[in-house]
Amino acid sequence: MATAKGEAAEFEVAPGVTLSRTLIPTLPPNYLSRKHLFPLLDNSSPSTTVVIAPAGYGKTSVVAEWALAHRDRVIWLTITESDSLEDMAALFIQATRNILPGFAPWFEGEASVRPVEVVRRWGNELLATGKDYIFIIDNLREHTNRDVDIASRLVEQFPKNIQFVTIRRDSLETVYATFASRGALSVVTANDLQFSDNEIATLAAMHKLDYEDSEIRQSLEGAHGWPAAVSMLVYQISKNKKPVDFEKLVSSQSEPLRALASSVINSLDDQTRSLITSLAVVQEFTHEMAEVILGDDYSYDGINQIALDGNYFTQTGSPEQSFEFSTLVREVLLTELRKDKYKKMRIHSALLAFHENRNEPNLALEHAYLAGDFEKVAEIFPDAARILQSTGRGRELIRWSIFAGDNSELGLLKRATVELAGRLANQEYDSVFSMIDQMNFDAQGTVLEGFIKQLTYGSRAYVEMALGRFDEFDQSYAIAMANNEGPITFGIEEQIGLLRLAAMKSFILDETESVEALYEEAKALANKSKLPNNHLLLSSMNAMALFQRGDYRRAYEAASVTYSQFTKRGYVGIFGPLDSMFIIARCHLEFARPREAFEVFGQIRNLGEQWQQWAWHFFADGYFARDLVMRGMVTEALDNIKRARERASEIEFSEGLVSIIDLSELFIRFTVKDNERLGALLERAPKLRFVQQIKLAYDERMGKKSVREEVKNLPARTPREKIWKHLADAHEVIDQENLAMKEMKKALEIGATVGAKETFLRQSSEMGNLILKIAGENPTVYLEDLASSVAERIKSDANRPSEFASSLTKRELEVLRHLSTDRPISAIAASLHISLNTMKTHLKNLYRKMEVDGRVSAVEKAKAHFIL
Repeated sequence: MATAKGEAAEFEVAPGVTLSRTLIPTLPPNYLSRKHLFPLLDNSSPSTTVVIAPAGYGKTSVVAEWALAHRDRVIWLTITESDSLEDMAALFIQATRNILPGFAPWFEGEASVRPVEVVRRWGNELLATGKDYIFIIDNLREHTNRDVDIASRLVEQFPKNIQFVTIRRDSLETVYATFASRGALSVVTANDLQFSDNEIATLAAMHKLDYEDSEIRQSLEGAHGWPAAVSMLVYQISKNKKPVDFEKLVSSQSEPLRALASSVINSLDDQTRSLITSLAVVQEFTHEMAEVILGDDYSYDGINQIALDGNYFTQTGSPEQSFEFSTLVREVLLTELRKDKYKKMRIHSALLAFHENRNEPNLALEHAYLAGDFEKVAEIFPDAARILQSTGRGRELIRWSIFAGDNSELGLLKRATVELAGRLANQEYDSVFSMIDQMNFDAQGTVLEGFIKQLTYGSRAYVEMALGRFDEFDQSYAIAMANNEGPITFGIEEQIGLLRLAAMKSFILDETESVEALYEEAKALANKSKLPNNHLLLSSMNAMALFQRGDYRRAYEAASVTYSQFTKRGYVGIFGPLDSMFIIARCHLEFARPREAFEVFGQIRNLGEQWQQWAWHFFADGYFARDLVMRGMVTEALDNIKRARERASEIEFSEGLVSIIDLSELFIRFTVKDNERLGALLERAPKLRFVQQIKLAYDERMGKKSVREEVKNLPARTPREKIWKHLADAHEVIDQENLAMKEMKKALEIGATVGAKETFLRQSSEMGNLILKIAGENPTVYLEDLASSVAERIKSDANRPSEFASSLTKRELEVLRHLSTDRPISAIAASLHISLNTMKTHLKNLYRKMEVDGRVSAVEKAKAHFIL
């Protein structure tokens, strides 16, 4: 009766469940090897094998034994009834990492949305390895109709180097055509899995039964090769020393296998039966949990011995020693346990305390409910809800919302607050806005009016931040954080969450003082709460503050630790670690590690889209455009901006995102000296320090006399500001080397402390020469490394086409080449098949970009820059 795997419980409460479901199940010691069935499974890639049979036919065990013989290339996952598509995508990746460590580094946090896309990329990366794999899904789900569409969509993404094996109880004939389209299709059925007469005889011998005894043989043959029934009959006969009339049991019971399992369990001694019945309260458990459940009856060796027997539960393949029940056995045990509801409730109470002590309110909540402790449900519900929301489990929040209040007017409002949190976690922004309006209307005149206003405007602030609507965000944030005099006020945890959100906005807008002030405010609030979530939010804000100050080394370290913790806890969506990831990427840039930086920028861009955090999506995307123009690819950079604007136009309420895209175009137009467009962008751009720096350079370029005075008034409080100030001062006196060297040395001293590098590499060649000279006079490790990079950058810039050349379109380059001839403008237009007016437009743009006043000077400048 031993099986390799059981179904997941209705609610997963044991640690390590996810990992164990991505490992080949461990076969029990008394498992009867069925290697003779391996030819049914041995197929080449690509192919599909469907193993389909009712419960008790050992489907999983047979495939597990076969898989263990190929373990180095087997990707195994078990999916359960409660798994969403997002959960399945996460399991895909984890299962693959078990045999390919480090696989799909882009996935972190991506498991929440677009699972088909995740599977597509998963397949592409597997194909790129050039090796063949066996991909096995043990499907414990029973809702066939829902699985048909899922199977079709996922299987279509599988690569050609995959032999796909699916294990099910019921058939999916409607997708057999899809299976067959990817290669050979074979189906292993119950008839194939039945025990042969030799196997029954072997099993009987293992339990010291005389299979030649007519009564024993008749009893075992009555199971008609049904593996689970045969195993239980053998066990029952060996225990009771008398045959069991299984055919009579079949005729008298609607569920004979269940009745037989019940009979086997009832034949146990009272102590063992009581022990396994108590443990059955959870599907999977560890020794630590077993001790909590059993109390004085717990025995480390006793648990291990029962697992070795393999008749009731077995050890999983998880590195953390855990055990999992046979599905059928647990169903029988739970039926027995429910008869003593007080015992069951006592066990759930013990597990409630266990998870509370581990500060796991989301796990404790389930046991509080099952223990009937509704006061405790109410007590831990807020903390549990926060964790569920942070981890993007909006569906569970909505399911739990019914427990947040009764059917009264106020009770329904309380329920709505939890549902709203669930909708927000699911990024259902339209539903969020609709609920906000309705909730504020329903709350008018009630004691909850002030609290509902705070809560709903706090939710609105999250959506507005996601959409880059910063002006509207400020209004919603102010209302949410305002004091109200009602009996219920906004919680400390919610306030800290909003403070982090406000810090994100200020970070994007480069408002250093605001980020620092918000961080200090959050620290003061956090002293009043012990929820571990607060520590993470504070760490996130600390990393932002450090980066804004220009303390890049410490910012990178803080952001890396924060990102690791957010990922470990599974925080996604509106609570995801995009801010920490952005700091990591920006620090990589500052450390002159562009490859690492743009790998992270790409992850942010993808996650921003998947989590509908559009402000972060476009903020990260803009750095790709900036990189393109720095490499002289102006047309491609402007195409990137164009695509970003088109994408933003498809998003509802996207006006605020335009400003973020403007910042990237501003950088491009400044780099290519498109002063006309640059001037227009500067007029509407937010007054960020980045914008102010470009404005100063633009004003100097345009001959504005007050620039020198404005440089003197630059702030110099933080390390970053001091570096900027010294560099600006050095640039002002670049023609006086001693003075310029003095300012450059001051900037480099600060840069060495905080790890700044790219800031200096972006300077002009004249400024770069100052760095080379200083490094030659004082060859520290930092200066030598920086000087080497400066020399490479100067050489690269010298070999790169001039800025105006890279900004010219193909047509403008054609016009420029024709200008070097003696042909008149009208003849050139005719040869290019364009009108004279179009030709004049091209000339106007050409002269503007080249900063020349006519045809002769354009040709001379083009020759000087080796374009002609």
